[in-house]
Amino acid sequence: MKAAVFHGPGGSWPQKPISIEDVPVPVPADGEVLVKVAACGLCRTDLEYLKVEGATPKPPPIILGHEPVGTVAETGREVNRLTAGQRVLIATAIPCLACDLCRAGQENLCPDMVLVGANRDGAFAEYVTAPAAGVIPLPDSLPLEESAIITDAVATSYHAVYNRARVKRGDTVAIYGASGGLGLICVQMTAAIGARVIAIGRKQWKLEKALEYGASEIISTGEVDSVDRAVKRITRGGADISIDVSGSARMIESACRATRAGGRIIVVGFSFEKIQLSVNRLMWRELNVLGSKNYRLSDMPAIIGLVENGVVQPHKIVSHRFKLAEINEAYQMLDRGEMLRGIVIP
Repeated sequence: MKAAVFHGPGGSWPQKPISIEDVPVPVPADGEVLVKVAACGLCRTDLEYLKVEGATPKPPPIILGHEPVGTVAETGREVNRLTAGQRVLIATAIPCLACDLCRAGQENLCPDMVLVGANRDGAFAEYVTAPAAGVIPLPDSLPLEESAIITDAVATSYHAVYNRARVKRGDTVAIYGASGGLGLICVQMTAAIGARVIAIGRKQWKLEKALEYGASEIISTGEVDSVDRAVKRITRGGADISIDVSGSARMIESACRATRAGGRIIVVGFSFEKIQLSVNRLMWRELNVLGSKNYRLSDMPAIIGLVENGVVQPHKIVSHRFKLAEINEAYQMLDRGEMLRGIVIP
């Protein structure tokens, strides 16, 4: 089969760190499923893998791609609930379901989880295998290719908005990095709850999309001297909740300055940057700075339900489609901020 194989940064970014190669079709082990990939989403997390030496849990060479959708091609032994030809999603992170954290309902923190496209080969290929526990039936009512982003962009946003931020009607929520796919989905969800949404980002044309999706105000980081002062001016003192999906230390620090006393700052974005926070501000204002990692498999029915009900519309977020051979160019476009969300079609 054809696959996009990543051989490590090695100073090659932003040239062509990924090569298209012929590799064997993987064989599903007991309890696993072989899926014929229809599409796989592009994610900014992979940019960290492409740029930072040693960032992937499985050392290169590795096939990246952790937002797959497709059809079941074959099942291993002990898999009874899935059949050949069935339309399915594959979870980005698949927990063991047996450890203490999994039994406590925190399966997104499982220390032994399978990370598709990170600690095992992913879905920028014609076929991919995954443990059956993380293979999720996709309703026929949803489009196949665009649904690729459900198991990361949509599901990760759900966990941040509903489980960690606990957004409720009437809240004022500042979303940092709202001009990307993940941020725009957070905007859709938060606005649907009935919150007032302030969308913050770099690209004006993407921020216009945020207004379409329910944001009340937008702030372009290139047009204001101080983002936190702009947020405090709009909110008359600070947002109730700040959600950062950018992974930018500068934006997280800004969010901590622009969140009201007793408010919550949710950190969703992934990067290796370090942040500097004032201990005095955290203590004096009783700020709650919370991480938000992936999502719980148990929430997938609710997540798919939001898509079925039109609260989140992946087809509006997927702005670009690429062939497997175009994957290097696709990542360069993603790095330059030239798309909302892209998918690769093997």
